[in-house]
Amino acid sequence: MQTYLSLDIGTTGTKVALVSADGRTIRDAYAEYPINAPQPGFAEQDSDAWWNAVVSGCRALRESNPDEMASLVAIGICGQMHTHVYLDGAGKPIRSALTWMDQRAQGIVSDLNGNEETAALIMAETSNNATPTYTAPQIAWMQKNDPDTWRSTSHVLVAKDYIKYKLTGEMMTDFSEAAGTLLFDVQKRAWSEAMFSHFEIPRSVFPEVGQSALIMGSVTREVANLTGIPEGTPVANGSSDNSAAALGAGMTDKGQVTLIIGTAGVVSACSDSPLPDPQHRVLCWNYCLEDRWINIGVMQTAGESLNWFKNAFETGNGNATSGDIFSAYNRETADVPDGCDGLLFLPYLNGERTPYWDSDARGVFFGVNLKTTKAHFVKAIMEGVSFALRNNVETVESLGMSVDRVQAVGGGLKSPVWLSVLSQIIGRPITTVAVPDTGNVGNTIIAGLALGEFSTAQDATRKLVSVDRVVEADANPVYERRYEHFLGLYDDLKDRFGTYA
Repeated sequence: MQTYLSLDIGTTGTKVALVSADGRTIRDAYAEYPINAPQPGFAEQDSDAWWNAVVSGCRALRESNPDEMASLVAIGICGQMHTHVYLDGAGKPIRSALTWMDQRAQGIVSDLNGNEETAALIMAETSNNATPTYTAPQIAWMQKNDPDTWRSTSHVLVAKDYIKYKLTGEMMTDFSEAAGTLLFDVQKRAWSEAMFSHFEIPRSVFPEVGQSALIMGSVTREVANLTGIPEGTPVANGSSDNSAAALGAGMTDKGQVTLIIGTAGVVSACSDSPLPDPQHRVLCWNYCLEDRWINIGVMQTAGESLNWFKNAFETGNGNATSGDIFSAYNRETADVPDGCDGLLFLPYLNGERTPYWDSDARGVFFGVNLKTTKAHFVKAIMEGVSFALRNNVETVESLGMSVDRVQAVGGGLKSPVWLSVLSQIIGRPITTVAVPDTGNVGNTIIAGLALGEFSTAQDATRKLVSVDRVVEADANPVYERRYEHFLGLYDDLKDRFGTYA
């Protein structure tokens, strides 16, 4: 039996999974690690924690499933974007890695975006504007504030590329990860010499770049002895975690959209040409498939809004909701009318990214009245998150893309009520997939393409991605009216968020 090893180097932990050739997860192992905050606004990780999680996970799978581990044909890998580690000339980490959550470069970013000539150069070269999340501004901070580290740095690798280096001894990145550095020409799919020059970063610090679906190296004997992975197992170049998850949900062609309702909310829209947003509302990155690009919208708090509500109002309550939050709240909201009898929710509990990039935005319940019950608040959260996701979909469409298919994944979809609300508000059929962990499937597809096991990505998704259900969108005039109020409410309040304390 042929098997694949899927590695997902996440923000809070790493998942290691054995996956069958038909995309079924046989067994997985997971190890958590912390995010360290030595100062306010800092968010760092120990890169050794990523590697230790991979080693322990592989050993656990070798012990539980020795035959499947012995039958590995390739390793597929994805990981958190932007998070990067600084290596010396011997390939050893110099300091803790800076994560995508780190905000220390905010002042540098403000200066970059405040200079009209510089901002125009960055947009022209990378198809994006600067934010503290990107790797290059964080390196600029390091150059200024920790020059000893920078002088000792010979290589910079993002998280999943560091793990590939540990597995194979080779350094390489892919288009989807390179797009997250602010040093990459998204349109030309090549490193930008102008950006390296602007940030005064030697080109040699970053690795060669290639498509996701290629074999970049093989597992060394030393690593084989340490982990139980067979020596010589091919390692695919891999991709960002959001690309792998979208591919595992079946997104391969222009006009397709993957929507994730997890802790955050993510809208990924696929196109066959880059669509930069001149208004800087959504991101324009390379996808994990060659000749494909994605526009991404990210909400700060999607499913987390319901978790917040539960923790804020039910902790210590003898009648607190128990079990899976999405399933439980589905029962409670079944009889609440659409529009929640006038209650409206802005889901900006921790600021908002796309399309507003407003760190001062805050959550709002508007329209509370004597008829309002707990169930009204819960359904209003579902509707508010769905309105915000629609706002991101329409922002992508305003760039010239026609969205004709929405694949949805994530914990929020466990609620049939929320799924129905989402479909009516988005205004398109919502398709869910049978496999909950689409990242494993995406990693397997990329590795299989690199091996030549699939002729095309479309062929791979036909074989590995199966539809769970399709929820048809019915016209709902209530939601159309409420959506206009939703957009208007933010416009009315946005100038007050930053001044109200």
